[in-house]
Amino acid sequence: MGIREIIKKRFNSSGFTMIEMIAAMVLVSILVPGISIIVRGSLMNVAFTNMAVLANMEANYAQRKFIKDINGVSSFSNGNLSANNLRFTSSFNGSVYEYVIDNGTRTIKCSKDAGASGLLIQRVVEDTTINAVNYISKFTYKDKNNSDLGGSPDAADVHGVELTFYLLRGESFYKYTTYATIDNNQLDL
Repeated sequence: MGIREIIKKRFNSSGFTMIEMIAAMVLVSILVPGISIIVRGSLMNVAFTNMAVLANMEANYAQRKFIKDINGVSSFSNGNLSANNLRFTSSFNGSVYEYVIDNGTRTIKCSKDAGASGLLIQRVVEDTTINAVNYISKFTYKDKNNSDLGGSPDAADVHGVELTFYLLRGESFYKYTTYATIDNNQLDL
């Protein structure tokens, strides 16, 4: 076996040399941490987006239900109008509805004709201050000029109700506000 055959055999061999293996391992050890950070960031972004979408869906349901009930108001109940409590009589069926923002269970509850309270939405922040930012879920009562009537207004003065609530999802707060004006000239269908 001559030198030419040895060189030919050496360079035509299949497989990797030790230097090629070391070079590949170094490249992988450099690339994997960067790629894993990108993948982790993308997955976290998907999780946060899903959380926000679910919060929006829950809030949308609560806002639509609130608006539907308020649109049918025939009268508000004196003594039951506060930042955490709203009671009114519906012109559609004469039922008495009551909405309560409950800090103990962190929910907004709705009941009809003094029946069992149903959950309208959960994980509601009623009154919390974090880093000088106030998160206050409440009912705000407005008069015919859209002016704030204060904490416990006279039922005859109320012409609109604004519901503001904060949802806590993960470590994020999501704010939602809904305003309904009472239409005294509703059509009877």
